[in-house]
Amino acid sequence: HGPVQVYLTDPTRMKRFYAAVRGHITSPGPARPVFRANADMMLLTTRLRIDPDGRLHVPGSLEVWKNLFVNHPHGKYDGKLTKAAGGWKDSDDVLEALFALSRKAVENEPLKIFMTLTDLDRYRARPLAAATVDRLAREFKEYGAQYSIFNDGPAITDDTIIRFLDTAESTGHIKDMLLRQNTVATMQALVGLWQIFSRQGSLPAAKANETLAAIIKPFDDVSNERDVFDAGRNGVKALLVGTGGDPSILAAGAQDRLLDLLAGADATDSDSHAQIVLEMQHVLDAQRILSLNTLFQLADNLDSVRRGEKLNTALVTKLASRVAEIQVPRNSLTGAEKNALAFGYWTEKHVDAERKFNIRAALDKAQGDAAKLSEVRGGLAPFLRDALVAYNYAHYAPPGAQILFTNPLFVRGHDFIGMQGTTHTWKSTELLGTGWPSNGGGRLTGSLSNLPYALAEAEQNFLVPSQTQALIWGDLVPQMIVSAKIPRWWSVTASQVHWVGLQMRLAESLLAESALNPILREQVMATINLQAAPARTYAARQMLTAGDVQGTIERLTPAELYAVGTEFLKLQPASADPAAVELRALRSDHEQEVSEGAISRAFGTPKPTLANSYRPELLQLRTFPTLMGYSSRIMAESWESNTLYWASVADQVHATPSQLNVLIPEWTRKVVERIFASHLEDWPALLKSLRLVGADIRTKQTATPVAGL
Repeated sequence: HGPVQVYLTDPTRMKRFYAAVRGHITSPGPARPVFRANADMMLLTTRLRIDPDGRLHVPGSLEVWKNLFVNHPHGKYDGKLTKAAGGWKDSDDVLEALFALSRKAVENEPLKIFMTLTDLDRYRARPLAAATVDRLAREFKEYGAQYSIFNDGPAITDDTIIRFLDTAESTGHIKDMLLRQNTVATMQALVGLWQIFSRQGSLPAAKANETLAAIIKPFDDVSNERDVFDAGRNGVKALLVGTGGDPSILAAGAQDRLLDLLAGADATDSDSHAQIVLEMQHVLDAQRILSLNTLFQLADNLDSVRRGEKLNTALVTKLASRVAEIQVPRNSLTGAEKNALAFGYWTEKHVDAERKFNIRAALDKAQGDAAKLSEVRGGLAPFLRDALVAYNYAHYAPPGAQILFTNPLFVRGHDFIGMQGTTHTWKSTELLGTGWPSNGGGRLTGSLSNLPYALAEAEQNFLVPSQTQALIWGDLVPQMIVSAKIPRWWSVTASQVHWVGLQMRLAESLLAESALNPILREQVMATINLQAAPARTYAARQMLTAGDVQGTIERLTPAELYAVGTEFLKLQPASADPAAVELRALRSDHEQEVSEGAISRAFGTPKPTLANSYRPELLQLRTFPTLMGYSSRIMAESWESNTLYWASVADQVHATPSQLNVLIPEWTRKVVERIFASHLEDWPALLKSLRLVGADIRTKQTATPVAGL
């Protein structure tokens, strides 16, 4: 509905786009099967962006897309479209081509490029330049997984984006594979921290661009491990400066400052903040990560040794003891297993290099040579890489995490190179190698771009269901975990929590009244129809007509209930319903806090696949159906209900917003353990688990302080 509907239902466009989907060769027919094996057309129509003049927004320019179809670097998308592209004159021509490609049972790369770049433009004050769009489109196959980074800082300039791509490309020319792996890992870890701080607001939007540029620049010309260490250290300094910290604490307190920022530097609840910091520190300890403070102090001490001062033996001993804790599994493999183990070689070399690093022997070998002494500092680069990567892991650690505490090589084992003969360095993070004794049951491979989801995917199988035959939803559960970990609620106000709770109360009141009032029932059902699938809308209507109010409430998702409340408030602004009266007063007193945008940021969910962004937001879309592969992630990301439900529960038990940072991950873990579903669209089973946990929380609240739940 809205501008997109007006645009697509124009009679001329509708006929034209339908003809493109139908195609000239209709065997098999476009309606067989009724639901296609891909969700391209659904994604396309859902995420279109219409400019104020009513025309389709085309990133860059029409010429960029004409050239992409005519001169694509990886071959033609479609012969007929390539031939027709030269004559395109209007944005509708581009959309017609995307509709035409959506009927093919192949990966629709142009559609993904179009959607990704449209989303990049969506929140920018100034759209991306045509030259930038052209570069991003042509290098999408190699670096597309990284583009969500730019959505976490809409103020990033075109120059910084191009610099990022140039630096990423230059790392591929590093011939020393260990050096290449350490370089890209350190850079990606720093950029990952930049994303977190930008998303949380710890890094002001005005400083986001210059901070990212400062992080990337030192990696342009890396030639040895010393350069990697210096680039990593400068990156940490840039983050400290950008977030308002004192760069003078770099050697003495960098770790404490970064952990404070990761937990939420603006936290008002010291107990919740301290608990999150402690949880992250436990991850770092379990992974045998050397403190940043120790690394930087040791680097400074090495510089002083070069000037003739003494080596700090206490720091060297601390490093040696940490290295001694790095134990490599020594399980024997058969010849077939060794041949099948096609990845992880360079990761194992990385761990071996750390274990063999002997700083005293290196200093003895240098024998006072200033150049060789400076090279010793390069031996610290792998440890700095592990520390920075570990901060990302610790921040996203799922509730109930097991691998991070049982496999001490899980962070060090992140494979930034990938399988032999391929390049995974800038690809999306994946979990590979489960079951191999040589890698502790699995390791993450690729870049850090998809780390939150990959970690949740790895950990979900360790959550023990309360029902022996419970179905763990392969895509939805990781997304639920991500939605409980990525958002932070330090800046959320009590008014915003109460606003969501009142909307839920209003919706339940309206459903009860609509069972007796046919006119109101039609208004309520019209809103539900925009949010729920037709089958569930029909079932809800039948239940309401029969007077089964409780059954209707239990069948609707919290997101649908929230939509019922907000839409009614727009249509009936003078309603005498007690919840509506209180909502109007709340809006009058806190208009900015309870605006649609503010509530979306406060209680939305990250959507890296659907919206190409990890920033929490509410899109208020219909929950997508399960289709195949790519679309199942879309289904998971369109589920926006859990956080809204937790906000309403927190309102009922009078939990403070800051406590949500601790409570929501734990509540989500309990929901996952209680899911007992029979198939992938068994929404009532998921809703039942959600509401059972909510009922337990409300029951315990009468006897237990909220902070102890």
